[in-house]
Amino acid sequence: MAQETQLGHASLLSVEARELYARLAAGESAGPGTPGLADLERHGLALRDPLSGLVTVVDLDHVEQRLRESVSEALAQSVELFAELPLVIRDLRARRAVEEETDPSTGAVFVKGTDAVNALISSAGDTAKSEILCAQPGLRTRRMLTLTEDRDIRVLKRGVAIRTLYHVSGRTNPAVQDRVRLIAPIGGQFRTLASPFLLMVLFDRRQAFLVDSVKGRPAQAGAWHVRDPAVAAFLSDVFEQQWNRGDDWFSPAPADDDIVSTPLQRAILRELCAGHDQQQIAKALGYSARTINAHLTDLRARLGFRTVYQLVHWWAVSPERELT
Repeated sequence: MAQETQLGHASLLSVEARELYARLAAGESAGPGTPGLADLERHGLALRDPLSGLVTVVDLDHVEQRLRESVSEALAQSVELFAELPLVIRDLRARRAVEEETDPSTGAVFVKGTDAVNALISSAGDTAKSEILCAQPGLRTRRMLTLTEDRDIRVLKRGVAIRTLYHVSGRTNPAVQDRVRLIAPIGGQFRTLASPFLLMVLFDRRQAFLVDSVKGRPAQAGAWHVRDPAVAAFLSDVFEQQWNRGDDWFSPAPADDDIVSTPLQRAILRELCAGHDQQQIAKALGYSARTINAHLTDLRARLGFRTVYQLVHWWAVSPERELT
């Protein structure tokens, strides 16, 4: 076998083979198993007579050519293996994805069940170093909010920033109001947005948890845990865009008397223009269908319209389309 050098790489020709070559060239004989003989025969530098059993060596004029051919063959095999490597890794990742429900393109794993998701989120929060970004568009119950209170207080006291974006409907939710009163004085920041947005939680722009938009499973089924820093950074940018469009929780109501619609009514009208019915809008915005209808009725009364069709036509040309 080829001998290892001090650098750890396989030597082209072992020291035993080189010494044996010199002895054979000087007229010595070598029997089977002589150290270095197999190395010489492998490279074609020593030939055994099948009848006499005597071993002779190739003349030095041909040694370089033989060694070059041997190295060239080994190099070609290495190139083939190197070219095959990405295919093998891709295949292994795909097979693992089938077993673990993993998306190899994003380093994402679907974590089943809210308890498992909450445990991972809690662990990520305990190790967060700079910021936690929370986009929470749906209905937040008091139980949901209570589960994270102690963790968020600890995180904020460690100097980690927490920003939370709620749907505008959260402003009338007593549980959300209580949370804001508890967390805001110690550094938590809160905004609301009237238009729909994606449910997700992000940590240090390096990992994210988000609802399943691949198979459309509900939030109760679990969440995707994305650990690819590039994807998490992209999702953080999406959050920033939504955050910048939102209204600060403590900002005063607009004083412009010319504005007729409320943020919620504008969100409803956007959904209507997107082709959604009132039941779908209620589900998307976290309200009951009765509440959606009440807000549309109120806006029609303000504008003196009798039908929703008139309302949608007004919205199509209204400058209020530019408001959030």
